[in-house]
Amino acid sequence: MQWLVNHMTLMPTGLLLASMAIGTAMLATVVAWLARVLLFDRLADPSEVRGTVSDVVHGSLLAFIVFVLAHVLTDVRANLGHADDQALREASVVRRLDRELKAVGDSDAQAARALLRSYVASAVTDEWKSLSTADPDLSPVTEAALTAFVGATRRVVAKHEDSASSIRTLLDRLEDSRQGRFENSTKTVPDVFWWVISFFMLAAMAMNGRYPGSWKSNFVIAIHMGVIGMVIALIVNLDEPFRGVSGISPAPLAKSVGIAVPR
Repeated sequence: MQWLVNHMTLMPTGLLLASMAIGTAMLATVVAWLARVLLFDRLADPSEVRGTVSDVVHGSLLAFIVFVLAHVLTDVRANLGHADDQALREASVVRRLDRELKAVGDSDAQAARALLRSYVASAVTDEWKSLSTADPDLSPVTEAALTAFVGATRRVVAKHEDSASSIRTLLDRLEDSRQGRFENSTKTVPDVFWWVISFFMLAAMAMNGRYPGSWKSNFVIAIHMGVIGMVIALIVNLDEPFRGVSGISPAPLAKSVGIAVPR
């Protein structure tokens, strides 16, 4: 299931929404037809499956699906927004660090600024790619670049006590921001959710087989389940903060030290 979700994440938003709506609508129509032929039409009294108890069961299934999907959609949207805000704060920290080092102005500070640019260049290329994989992780190349920058910055701090406090604070925030990027990249919908929601979706689709197999009822079923499919597509689209077409852009971080924005 997770393999399928990972591939769907890379699809363009419009194509993902359309394909999920059409696919879910078609699947719902087929499942309802199978349930009608194999189960409901064979009952001695078909009215039994269209009574109050069946309506309660069917309504409960749909209510559960809608409630869970709405809750998960809110969570993934909040996580994406939080990750985006954190990326902007990281860019601000880098900009301030570069300004502080520029204000110091000696050769050590200039060397540290060059290493800061190298770190950012690695972060927006190597690390952004490693965070956008199915198993996100921090890049060892970027880790090495950060280590080199920290070492050079500490030499600057040792020689300039007047700037030491602000530079140390910004350096701590820089490392916290990097760790925050990693934490945000791992906050995804668990695999068990997709299995559970798939089971409830199939059950709700099967309950649609209670209704007569006219083109009008099939059309209503298709529209209903197609809309739910689009909500699932939205969750898939927003679930990976650093992946797919909705992934966070590294442009603000790259621009903070004046390097080219990666494509």
